[in-house]
Amino acid sequence: MRTWSHVAFAGFCLAAVAAAQQLVTSDGPKFEVVSIREVPRNAPPLLRDPDASSVLPGGQYTDPRVTLGSMIVFAYGIRSYLQLQGLPAWAQDGSFAVTARPPADFPALSPSANREQVRLMMRSMLADRFHLRLHTETRQERIMKLEVAKGGIKIKEVDPPVPPAKEGRVNAAVGDRDGRMIGNKSTMSGMVAALVIFLKRPVTDATGLTGYYDFDIKWSAPDVADGRPATPGLGAEGIGLLVSVLQSQFGLRLSSAIGPVEHWIVDQVEPPSAN
Repeated sequence: MRTWSHVAFAGFCLAAVAAAQQLVTSDGPKFEVVSIREVPRNAPPLLRDPDASSVLPGGQYTDPRVTLGSMIVFAYGIRSYLQLQGLPAWAQDGSFAVTARPPADFPALSPSANREQVRLMMRSMLADRFHLRLHTETRQERIMKLEVAKGGIKIKEVDPPVPPAKEGRVNAAVGDRDGRMIGNKSTMSGMVAALVIFLKRPVTDATGLTGYYDFDIKWSAPDVADGRPATPGLGAEGIGLLVSVLQSQFGLRLSSAIGPVEHWIVDQVEPPSAN
């Protein structure tokens, strides 16, 4: 069985050092109108357009089903869900339908500037409605580095996307005995994000490559001697196959290192206040 997902970021914690900074954001820019409704646990599955964004022009945010964790990750630009710690069970398992609009005098902004303003307003919303307080800690942990292997990269660079088209998403899938990553006009940063799904630890882009690439990276375990299929999944065998394919077919090398990883620690959070 194979499950496809768009890139999600992951991290891996070994040791901690650190310097905490309290993040209080209720005094930042705010949405004027916010509706938050809890989605019933038995609600039917929601089919979503993978390219649709919850951030709309004019400083609006709308999502029919979003977890609190996803909102925090977006609001604070957190690279990995495993870098967010301390959420209670209700916040991890439940989801909400959220619609938020800014004041009428919200200015016309470029898409990137609009997105950043929505991030800031989301921080205020989370502080006001969920009473969220969190702080950051920087920890020295084992990470993986993606580098160009000896002999050079073997993926052909392609033309960049023409606006309003954006960088292509990287799809990642893992099956009982195989795995796959597909990118279309994607960057090395996008590939790194997909690699986190399989490696379960932070991955940094040390390739120095800034172009766009099409790639289809797939690996599969051979049958074992008694005829039963091997099951690499996300285990050591599957990761070994992925590392081997990356280097032999694509000219990319994964190496282990120790480096700083920032974590967001939830100090306080409550179910949302009434609309």
